[in-house]
Amino acid sequence: MALFGSLDSMPLGELLSLLAHKEGALEIWNLKDIPPTTLYLKPGHIRSVDQKGKPLPPLAAKTTLQALLLARQGSFEFLPGAKPKYKERLNWPTERVLLSLTTLQDELERYRPFLPSPEARFRLSGSSPEDPRYQDFFRLALPHLKRGASARELSQALGIPLDQARLYLYKLQHLGAVKRAETKGGESLRRLLGPWSR
Repeated sequence: MALFGSLDSMPLGELLSLLAHKEGALEIWNLKDIPPTTLYLKPGHIRSVDQKGKPLPPLAAKTTLQALLLARQGSFEFLPGAKPKYKERLNWPTERVLLSLTTLQDELERYRPFLPSPEARFRLSGSSPEDPRYQDFFRLALPHLKRGASARELSQALGIPLDQARLYLYKLQHLGAVKRAETKGGESLRRLLGPWSR
């Protein structure tokens, strides 16, 4: 039986819990700043996250799910039994995804006062972090970080929210994978201050 409604009466988190043991396609549309999206589900798993008939890669899928979890506008319909037409799949455990995205949102709120400026530049200074939460971002950001990039540039290049890019850079800096790039102004100030800048 098809299920339909709006996200203001049933947010995505509740909806995914309700559909935890179902197989089918959850179509979501009428969203602010998010294209129409289809989540293909199977019992206990999110098979894939699609936009414009194509599966999103993992980082974009995670970002889209994060935005959908926060959305309180939009319409949905669940089509039981529907399956994706391609082999490429995420196969993410639904409970783990919900926990991970809730944790990410909590971290954003907790660390917001400490996040770097959107224009602060970072360079590569280490290898890929062992923490799997940051590996996809690190892999995709790597070419940009080799030459130096800001959170704003990475947000635009990778198609993720600016605050999420700022959080990832903050975390990667603490893990030793990236460091702030020197700016010409910073170098001039250091020369002016001399030994007091150390």
